Order: sequence, then C-alpha cells, then structure tokens
Amino acid sequence: MLSPYYGLYLVLGLVFRVTEVIIGLLKLDLVARALEAKFGNFIIGLNDSRPKEDAPTDSVSKTELDHLAKMVTFWWNKNGPAKMLHTFYQVRVPLVVEGLAETGRISKADISKPDSLKGVRILEAGCGGGVLAEDLARLGAYVVGVDPGTQMIDLAKRHLETDSADLKDRLEYHAITVEEHAKKFAGTYDAIVCSEVMEHVDEKVPILEACVRCLKPGGSLFVTTENQTMLAWFVFIIIPEYILKFIPKGTHFYEKFVSPGQISKILDQYQCKTKRVRGFFYDRMFNSWSFIESDECNYGLHAVKK
Repeated sequence: MLSPYYGLYLVLGLVFRVTEVIIGLLKLDLVARALEAKFGNFIIGLNDSRPKEDAPTDSVSKTELDHLAKMVTFWWNKNGPAKMLHTFYQVRVPLVVEGLAETGRISKADISKPDSLKGVRILEAGCGGGVLAEDLARLGAYVVGVDPGTQMIDLAKRHLETDSADLKDRLEYHAITVEEHAKKFAGTYDAIVCSEVMEHVDEKVPILEACVRCLKPGGSLFVTTENQTMLAWFVFIIIPEYILKFIPKGTHFYEKFVSPGQISKILDQYQCKTKRVRGFFYDRMFNSWSFIESDECNYGLHAVKK
C-alpha cells in the first residue's frame, strides 16, 4: 500500500515536468550552463566539479571511489543512512527473477520458489558492499561480484565471512573493474546486474560494453539507475544530501544521471536489445519500494544480448 508520500511524489512530478517544458522553451538550460562555466556549482547537485584524472583508465574515477569508500562504515547498517539499499530487494530481485522467466532462462513456475535462481550464473558489476549479491545468492544463483573499490570489496568479503557464511559456496568477490573482468570472462554469464552504478561513472559506454561482452548469447542485462530529470534531481540529490542529510553531499550529480533511452541506444550498438523498462518508487515513510508505471525518477531496465 502506497503512503501519502506517493501523492506528494505525483504532484512534484507534475510540477517538475511543467518546469522542464518552460526551461526548454526559454532555453534556460543554456543560461544555467553558462553560469556553471563562470561561477562553478551555481545550481546545487547539477555538475560534478571535483578534479578528475588526466587519463582515467576505465569508467570510474579515483575521486568517485574515494567518496564512496566513506560509506563503508554504514553500508550494512539496516537502520542507518543506507537502509533504503536493504529494502531495495523488493524491486531489484523481482526485476531479475521475472526478467529471466520472461526469457525462458528459468521456469515461470519457479518464480516464487526459494531457490528460483538455482543454476543461474550472475555477475554483479559494481557490487559495492554486497547487499544485492547476497540477495541473489540466497535464491540459489552463483554470483560473482566485481567492484574497483577495494574497501567495498573488503567489506563484502567480511560480511560474507561473518554474517552470511552459508552463502560462501555460491558467492565470490573481486576488486576489479568489469572492463578488466571482461577480458578473461567474455560470454560467461547468464545474467549481469549493474545496479546503482551508472550514476557514479563518467563514461557509460565502456562499462555497458563490458557487461554485454561478459554475457552469453541470449543472456540478460539488468540496469537500475536514476533518470536524468528534475524529479530525480530533487528526490535523489536535494532531499537526501541537502535537506535530510543522511548521505554525504556529492554522492550524486544530475549530469551523471541517464535516461533509459540513452542506455538502450548504447546497448543497441553492441547487439543487446532492451526488452522492458520498469519504474520504481521509494516510499520514505515506510522504507519500502514498489513498481510504478512512470520511469521518470528511477527505473530498472532489462535487455537481452542477441
């Protein structure tokens, strides 16, 4: 059941859609860019002005990794700043399970079984501290988690060893980028999950191309991220970083958000066709997630490699 917060969400969505139309008609986006160029971060959370490497070797900058490493201390606290990650399974897991049933990789009759992903080999690209990787492994999948953040991988390994030892035979972690991983494991996986990663990388193409390369023909790629809209900017930057202040400022930037259409266009270049896009809604009152028709704020995308 959706709370009154959903009503506010709908109103905000309407207001921001109208605002975006006005901005487009008056070309105010050009004015904003000019102000950003002259004065730096003129609009909160718009652009990432942090220093970047002169020649980054892959899609994730060291600056970004250092920032995300600050979250290690509260990543597995289910009642802390990252609590929304721990209820995110309510949409992330069905996105994967139902998607694999739609392609025939698992039987539709097995969707509700506790081992619905038994025999499925999954790569999680950008696994962070291992929350989703454990969720998928609990359903019987063999999960390989990769992430270039060594502190995050160390955290994931510690949690597996001390709190989820029953999963050790079907879960492994490696401190490496998916681009590097793809060099040795092309065509290996039934499914790849790249969840809440796109909004942290400067270059989308290398990581998506590597994900597709790791898939078997007919394999599924699942991407979850924030759409590049004013509603997403307000919901995932202004509220959590500047109003409620429960995650560090500079965790997200509007310029790094990406629409499902942009992701689909990139995947098309690598013979990976988008099959479905599902909108998500996070209810802050009840710390719960649900699927909705609109993908205006954040979404899950399912694509299949030809």
